[in-house]
Amino acid sequence: MIEIRYKRILFLQTIFLIVLAYISYLAFKNNYGPLKTIFLWSGSIILNLIFIRHYALPSASLLQKITEADLKDDLSWEEIEETIDKKDSALLRQREEFELENMKYKLLLDSLEDPVCILNKHLMIIYANQSFTGLFGLYDKTLPLPLLEITRNFEFQQFIEDAMKSKGTSRKAYFSFNQLQDSHKTYFDLKAFPVDNSNNYLCLLHDVTERKMADQIREDFVANFSHEVRTPLTILNGQMQNLKMELEKDRLLEKYSSPIQKIENNSRRLINLFNDLLRLSSVETKKEIKKEMINIEQMFEFLTQDLLINYPEKKINFEFDLKQKEIFADYQLFEQVMINLIDNALKYSNDPGLIKITSVRDQSGDHLSICNSGPAIPEEQLHRIFERFYRGDSSRSKDIEGTGLGLSIVKHIMQKHDGKIRVHSRSDSGTTFTLTFPFN
Repeated sequence: MIEIRYKRILFLQTIFLIVLAYISYLAFKNNYGPLKTIFLWSGSIILNLIFIRHYALPSASLLQKITEADLKDDLSWEEIEETIDKKDSALLRQREEFELENMKYKLLLDSLEDPVCILNKHLMIIYANQSFTGLFGLYDKTLPLPLLEITRNFEFQQFIEDAMKSKGTSRKAYFSFNQLQDSHKTYFDLKAFPVDNSNNYLCLLHDVTERKMADQIREDFVANFSHEVRTPLTILNGQMQNLKMELEKDRLLEKYSSPIQKIENNSRRLINLFNDLLRLSSVETKKEIKKEMINIEQMFEFLTQDLLINYPEKKINFEFDLKQKEIFADYQLFEQVMINLIDNALKYSNDPGLIKITSVRDQSGDHLSICNSGPAIPEEQLHRIFERFYRGDSSRSKDIEGTGLGLSIVKHIMQKHDGKIRVHSRSDSGTTFTLTFPFN
């Protein structure tokens, strides 16, 4: 088809040139004479033939090569229209499938009870499910909407911005849009993560108000109960001291020494238990910590001497290797961690024994290790020693007083610092607790 059209165009071009030359001959023969006119006419024909030779014929040669290569360029308009119709049908089918998938995802997100929204890189909300719409009253508004127009909560905006900067998944626990301290406060666990390659982010707000209220009730109960019980126990212990003094005056103390000693020991254990419960509750409810640079060398020098007084019957030495002499942490909480770990090391060390305290800094943070020379913790108990009230039944804990809350307090304090605690225990090397604090 293309070859036939090309030949027709070439033939018409030739006829056009001949007609043009003849008209030129008629126009110029009166002015230049027949011979000059014939010369000009012949020259124009020759020039046109040269044009055809250099431009038209190479095109014909190329067309011949294409034809010999069996390339199917000879398509009719019917075939072209049929191909276009097929493409249109395929595109329409893909569009319908895309709309169907989009409708499925929309129905899925709308069925969630948790508020969900999708934001673009300009902090514009381009989608919001029914729960999110109801939470912010967006029924009469058309998306997209700027996030600032929906909520002016700076903390929420900062959370979204930080998530986009990190280009990963971000989480935030117990967040509330209502900054006022009232009984109608709603708490959410926030989660934001990318959904495609267009820098769009999906933000999920999981309602955890009931869980937060349950935790608050539990914390209040522990704090109030501990406080209320500790008061009569303190009075009881004071009266026991008075009773001892009276019995000593009457020379009856030796006769009743055994029951009095049992009462004193158990009242002291109860007081220690409720003191630890109060400390644990205080750590859990503490929302913000005040970090500062702490000179651990000075702290250890004081703590080790102070805690050794509680174990006069033991001969234990301390060995220090503090390559990193400062830790960035909350002073009171860090001191509580050291008291618990060093006291545990003293309790369970052999007599005589050695406690090694080392510190070092590397790319992952500041590491602080406390190693004692006592019996090892059984491997099957290592994953449980940080549980509340858990105490092993091995010889390691036999006849040793304790509440079972010390390591739980340590774990919660490390979580407040975004740090980690690990334990390594072997019969030939003792037990080592390693704390890792993030950089300042």
